[in-house]
Parts: sequence; structure tokens; C-alpha cells
Amino acid sequence: MTMMFDIDGKGRAVVKGDEFNRLREKFSVENEAAKFGRFRGKFMPYRKYIITPAGKFDVGMYFEFKKYLNSVYDNLKVIKSEQFKQALYPRIDESVKIPELRLKLRDYQHDIVTRCNRVGRGVVVLATAGGKTLTMANLIQGNYNHSKDKLDFRCVVIVPDLGLVNQTYSDFRDYGVSFTYSKWTGNHDLNLTTNVIICNMGILQSKKTDVSFLKVMDMVVVDEVHKLRSGNKINAIFKIIETNNRYGFTGTMPEKLEDQWNIIGKIGPVLYEKNSYQLREEDYIAPAQVCVIKILYDNERQYMYNGVDFDPTAKYRHELTTLQQSTYRNNVISKVCGNFDNNSLLLVDYIDHGQLLYNTLKIKLKDKEVYFIRGEVEVSERDRIKKLMEGNNNIVCIAISKIFSTGINIKNLHYIMFCAGGKAKVKIIQSIGRGLRQHRSKTQLTIVDIADQLHYGKQHMQKRLKLYEQEKFEYKFVTLRCSESKHNLKNHEK
Repeated sequence: MTMMFDIDGKGRAVVKGDEFNRLREKFSVENEAAKFGRFRGKFMPYRKYIITPAGKFDVGMYFEFKKYLNSVYDNLKVIKSEQFKQALYPRIDESVKIPELRLKLRDYQHDIVTRCNRVGRGVVVLATAGGKTLTMANLIQGNYNHSKDKLDFRCVVIVPDLGLVNQTYSDFRDYGVSFTYSKWTGNHDLNLTTNVIICNMGILQSKKTDVSFLKVMDMVVVDEVHKLRSGNKINAIFKIIETNNRYGFTGTMPEKLEDQWNIIGKIGPVLYEKNSYQLREEDYIAPAQVCVIKILYDNERQYMYNGVDFDPTAKYRHELTTLQQSTYRNNVISKVCGNFDNNSLLLVDYIDHGQLLYNTLKIKLKDKEVYFIRGEVEVSERDRIKKLMEGNNNIVCIAISKIFSTGINIKNLHYIMFCAGGKAKVKIIQSIGRGLRQHRSKTQLTIVDIADQLHYGKQHMQKRLKLYEQEKFEYKFVTLRCSESKHNLKNHEK
């Protein structure tokens, strides 16, 4: 039996051979949208395949194929063309040296850079506060130093948003890198004369943007690479990028296999993993504890959807909206925040909910400064609030989770409260990471989880508890009863 891997005329990896059908079926997932398509009278395939019927796939997926083939076959012959090998292992010269920047690398960061240089492409899963930006800077600096013509060395660093463009730019300056670098955003023009271009995903996805320069990049680094999910628009730029020297950094990979495979296919294999628990054990980040506030509701019927029974989306939205508008629930959040002796970050999913909380807290917490960060708040204002939090201890910051769940660096943050519920793994783990950086005044991070004891609230709470257990966060319960009839909050059980 033989399997053959090659690169076609358009630079796409292709596979063929005796076990093609079995391999293609193995690397497929159920198409969750198919059932909704059939309900609406539209045909949709039952499965999603990583390998096309013609055998084409993203080259990085070979590493996953190899694991599977080795586990199943003893006598399978695998043939790889020289062109395929070069795409698979775009090794940089083994003599690349780890550079010395102003901040010294930790041992594990040194290992990461070494592995990246040895293979030439791949994904690094390093828990938030583990120093991803410093690691990236060293990786780029080493390759810049090793390049034959430093003036011609080109690298693009892709980050999710404008805030991270500014933060990465500032970090590179603080680290004392010797390569030249520039920002490229809606407010900053593209500067092709610098060695490194730091840009946000939004500018790359704009229809008016000319991204043809990506063809000549020597190196590509994607921060928060978990956002490179199957179906996201940002995937299109990888059809333009020709270099195989690609690296992705993230605190956690997505849950869905198709999203994991998409990242591995376009970037490369997972080269290194270090989770939050390991960093805490080695005393690189702050310890954390979770306080789960279970809220019981006397009148549960008002939170139940009385419309069409088979529409789970409408049921969930009704429960969520009713909870967000609950005076009692918002009073719980207000009272808990009033007891915080240091800065706190309150994460919400929707602007209306955030605005309601902001109005409530501004009235009830007279001795604290309360801010609300949402999409229309300028990056400069967000940076100002972050600086205020670093120098003060009486600030409550409400923020939309999509904005503050990734990449934001606030060391003087002692409390994080999940006000929106939910069960998304990446959002929860990344959000917790906002407070894990060490600070002279911090003995631990306290995570406050508002867990509503209603239909969907209970289900999502169980999902979050499993995540806390996986990350080895200790958690305890406080139970409150929300009495609608008496218009007060009772401490039911501790």
C-alpha cells in the first residue's frame, strides 16, 4: 500500500494513493448546519472534509495525517516529493542564534524559539501571561540577524485588533529590537520599507486593501491564531502568502476539530504547549480562585420562552435578555463590586447589558470610578483607562468580552467577573488570562462567575465548571435567592 504527497502547479498540497478514501473520511466532521438547511428546504452536505475530492489539502495537515497513518498501518509506504518536503519543513539554518534583548527569555521561551527555528513553521500554545510577545520578538530578531541582507528582510505580524497593534508596537520598543517595524491600520499607512509590519486582521480583510505585498514576505507571525477558524474571512489571505515560514501563537486552541485542523493546515503542527496550571506551578503567573455565585429565582416562569417550543435559539435569547434586564441580578453584581478592594473587570457580551450595568454601578458605587469600554470607544481612550487601572485601585471597568478577552495587558487587576454566562472555552480561558499577570499588590486573581440557575444558565455553568477543573482552578459556591415578590436579595446558602 502506498500514499503519495506532492505540490501541484498552483502550490497546493495534494494526496493520492491506496488509502485515500479512508484518510479523507477520517479527517472529516459532521456538518452541524446540515439539519438547519434541510429544515429550510436547502440541501447541505452531511460532512465537512479537510481533503477535497481531488485530494487537495493545506500542507500543515500532513503532520496530523502522519500520526493517524502510523497508528493504523505497519506496512504503508509514504512517498513525499522534494517540493512537498520543502513546503513541509522550511527549516531555517540550525545555526540561528537566540538573540539577547532587554528582557531575558525564560527557559521555556528559549525552548519555543529553538523549536520554531528547527522546524520553520508551527503553532505555539502558550497560556496567557506566558510572554508570547517577547517570544515572538526573539523569534523575529533571530531570523532578522541571520538573514543575508537585513535591509531586504520582511515579516508581517498579524494581530486581532487595533489595541494589540499598539501594544505589540510598544512592546517591541521596550524589548529593544534592532529590526525596523511599523504599524499598519486604518489610521496608519502601509510602510513597506520597514522589516516588520504589525497589522490588524480588519485591515487585511478590507475589500479596498491591496495585500499583494504579502507574496514577498520572508516570515509570517499570527498572534491569537485561534481566530483563524474555518470559514473566517481572514483565511483568504493565506492564498496570497507564499512563504512557508509561518508561526501562530495562542493561549488556547479552539474546541472544534475543523477549526484546529484549519489552523494546523495553514500554519503548521503544534510545536509547543504550556498551560496556565504549569505557569502557576512554576510561579510565572498569579494564582487564581473562582467564586461561583449561583442565583436562584423564585419566579422562574417569567424567564421561560412561551413561543414556539422547537426554536431553542429564541428560548435562549429570551432567557438571556430577561436576565440582563433583571434589577435583582444587576443589584447582585453591584453589591459584589462594592466589596472589591482593588480593580475589577466586568465582562459582558452585549452593549445594552453593559450600558444598563454602567448606569446601575455609576449610581450605586459612588466611591469608585466606573468605565464602559465598547466598540466605538477609541483605542486612545481604552489605553488611557488601562493606564489609570495600573496606577489606581478603585476602578470598575465594564467591557464587551470580544474587545477585552484577548491580548489586553493589565497587571494591576485583581478581580474578573463573568456577567454574561456562556460556555465558549476560548473566550473564558482568554478572559481569565487578563488578570493572571503578576503585580506587587496581587496575591491571587479572583474570578467571580455569575451562574443563573435557570434552564440554559445551569447547562452553561456545568460547562464552565469543567473548564475550571481542566485548568485546575479551585472554585467555591455562594448561593443567593432572588425573590421577585419581596423585591430583595436573600443570602440563601454559603
